[in-house]
Amino acid sequence: MRVASRMTYHRPMVSPVDTDAAILAEQVAYYRRRAGEYDEWWFRTGRYDRGGELNAAWKADAEIVEGALCRWLDTRRPARALELACGTGLFTRWLAPRVGELVALDASPEVQAINRGRVASANVRYELADLFAWEPDARYDLVFMSFWLSHVPVDRFDRFWESVRAALAPGGVAYVIDSGWDTTSMARNHVRPQREVGIAQRELNDGSAFRIVKVYYELTDLAQRLDALGFRSGLVTTPRYFIHGPVTPQNAVADGAKVPSQ
Repeated sequence: MRVASRMTYHRPMVSPVDTDAAILAEQVAYYRRRAGEYDEWWFRTGRYDRGGELNAAWKADAEIVEGALCRWLDTRRPARALELACGTGLFTRWLAPRVGELVALDASPEVQAINRGRVASANVRYELADLFAWEPDARYDLVFMSFWLSHVPVDRFDRFWESVRAALAPGGVAYVIDSGWDTTSMARNHVRPQREVGIAQRELNDGSAFRIVKVYYELTDLAQRLDALGFRSGLVTTPRYFIHGPVTPQNAVADGAKVPSQ
């Protein structure tokens, strides 16, 4: 495990001051409008281009996250998988060849259209879903989420993870990839968020601005929150930008199931 000094955390997260329906609707609207430019963030182009040194650091961390996920999937080979907030397919493309079948959920038909074109896999079924109202109707060997947990308000954290638990088959595991606290991950013109509040302002290329939920977790605090709900965290950090790893229901550990590793 590699933990870098840059990813320093200062205090536990507190509940955002405003997580009402209006701000959640604004978040959905933002990601629908952003669909065509979303990949600029991952590939560090346009407003997300931070120059050679920072772009190289981002690419190195991205390769760590992608490689760890692919190795984990190659070992586990889940028969049935669920992806929450599948987005434009940046991780669906790694999941699809390594699982038996995959259900990919998102609230945005615009990002799902891009995802379909990128992945083009017969074993992926796309469904539109409001993940704040989502309740699972099936059980899966894997529940995967990339850059989604940080968009779940702290005051909805417990309820969200109970839904994840309900979606996991016996022996099933969740896998999380998300943002660490480093403001160079954002676009150059983004307003620096107040981390303790859990709300950030984001802008599109046309200058339109939206409020979204963005919670940057400290790993110890996140592990404690998960432990209180009956989950064991296997999350680790990359040198600079990301957190990633499996999250296992503790009853699976107690029953003697193999605990997934990186």
